Amino acid sequence: MFDGNPIQLKSWWQELARDSEGLPFAPYKTRIIAKPAIITKAANQIILEDQHLFWKGSGAAFKPILQKDGTVRKFTVTSKGQNYSDLVYARVTGAGADLFELGKPVISKGMIVALPLKKSSYWNTEPVVYAEGDKYPFSGVVINKFPSGQIIEQAPYLSGMLHGTLKRWNEYGIPMCSEDYLKGKKQGTHIYWFDQANDPDDYRPTKTKNGEIIPTLWIKIREEAKEKFKENFGTHKANEWIIFKYRSLGGDFPVRLLEHWKDNLRHGLFEGFDRFGNKTFKDEYKMGLRIKHRIFDKTKG
Repeated sequence: MFDGNPIQLKSWWQELARDSEGLPFAPYKTRIIAKPAIITKAANQIILEDQHLFWKGSGAAFKPILQKDGTVRKFTVTSKGQNYSDLVYARVTGAGADLFELGKPVISKGMIVALPLKKSSYWNTEPVVYAEGDKYPFSGVVINKFPSGQIIEQAPYLSGMLHGTLKRWNEYGIPMCSEDYLKGKKQGTHIYWFDQANDPDDYRPTKTKNGEIIPTLWIKIREEAKEKFKENFGTHKANEWIIFKYRSLGGDFPVRLLEHWKDNLRHGLFEGFDRFGNKTFKDEYKMGLRIKHRIFDKTKG
């Protein structure tokens, strides 16, 4: 089938596993690209072009009727509009628009009464991410970095939609947020941290070989990392080592906000905290509706 060519085999498998999150060596698990190499295409919509010279129709609208796999079965006319000529043409815009082929709109007394569908594809209701030059939506991980090499953002995509846990860090590798997504929608736990490190209560300042005082555990471990990683100090790998060691010795990073989502709606606990770990509010939501609310005054009690 592949004439003994491993490159052909790899290309075939990448195409087969393009929209899978579970198959071995699927792009979702193995493909990593830099953020400048991606583009975002808008959600799909239908554009009408009336090429009559003296008047142009307006007001027509359509609704896609989808099959179980998300592809369009047909378009229904939800508003017929008025004053359309016989020189009206329709086209799909947005992500994957070139995969659609529409027939000429059916006109009756200046109104559009039908829109034939000759070639169908998946209908995108949200913007979709592509890698430059790719025909199909992107599956894999998009990474954005500081000049030092520290990762700013790591975002997993499946079929052009956020899918998995998006993470962000500051320039020192301190976590800033962790957000769960399911096929482009907020789903699960979202955590946001303050841009600071809290030393353990039992840390005591130490001295360097030169007799200089190291006032915090955070500074102490960063100084150790400079020696360990040398010219690679400041990279994501070096900062990962710093964060891991800092936490293992009792340091932590204060949570600013804790959220829970379901199907893009607030669902569960929403809690806020100050920089010292004191809770500032506690809300509870059920499918987007707030059912409980409490504000904490740390000056009382």
